[in-house]
Amino acid sequence: MYQHTHESNGTSTGRTGTLMIRRCGRCDKLFAPLTAACATCQSSELEWVPSAGRGSIVSWRLVHRSVSGPHAAVEPLTTAVVELDEGPWVFTTIEGDGPLPTDESVRVRFQPRPRVDRFPVFVVCPDAHDSASDDVRAAQSASNDVISISSRDTDHRYGGSWMRAALDQCDRLVGAGCLDAAAKSLIGFAIRWAPFGGATAAELLVTFGVTRRRFLLMVNEVLCPRGSDSIAVRELKGRLRESLADAWEMDSLLSAG
Repeated sequence: MYQHTHESNGTSTGRTGTLMIRRCGRCDKLFAPLTAACATCQSSELEWVPSAGRGSIVSWRLVHRSVSGPHAAVEPLTTAVVELDEGPWVFTTIEGDGPLPTDESVRVRFQPRPRVDRFPVFVVCPDAHDSASDDVRAAQSASNDVISISSRDTDHRYGGSWMRAALDQCDRLVGAGCLDAAAKSLIGFAIRWAPFGGATAAELLVTFGVTRRRFLLMVNEVLCPRGSDSIAVRELKGRLRESLADAWEMDSLLSAG
């Protein structure tokens, strides 16, 4: 995902260590680096444009993986979805101190440093309040050169609003006595991993001691309607199950097993 010399490499870091994103040459919509075609007009005429490299964390998880090779020591890494100030969302690795649980937005900035990991590296801004205004000015400066902020693309299926709504649905099911603490932990985990397409097999093994297929069977069982469920509870379970099934590709995996 990194580009240090030529854009033809299909990567996203420019010569000067600038994070590069894609812009549709037909409708000016902005997209993440790995986008191959415009989701709005279906054009494949995408060009590289610089990003200010600042944004906010949408979702994050601490994972353990080998970054130096298949037989290297396993290291803890924070993987996150970052919403850039220009609009697109990118999968990233957060270097250094990871984000702490907070009700406020965690601001991050791009760190132009090549790594074995294919995700671009970001670091948490030391002072969220001071950096926020600097980030806005930097983003506006970059937009004046090559992009229009009005072309911001915010059509994300599993964005922050979806996650808040899904967690609220989970809490409502708990309040209705339909989920116990273990089930709530299971569904909450599935919701927070939805923007990533689901958790890795290693993460599931460490957290729950199960395979991906077994985990999805557990999620499916928890959200399966019961005879005693009210109509409202059935609807809540159905919406939540449908979203998680799509994000985790649950149905294809369970049917294949």
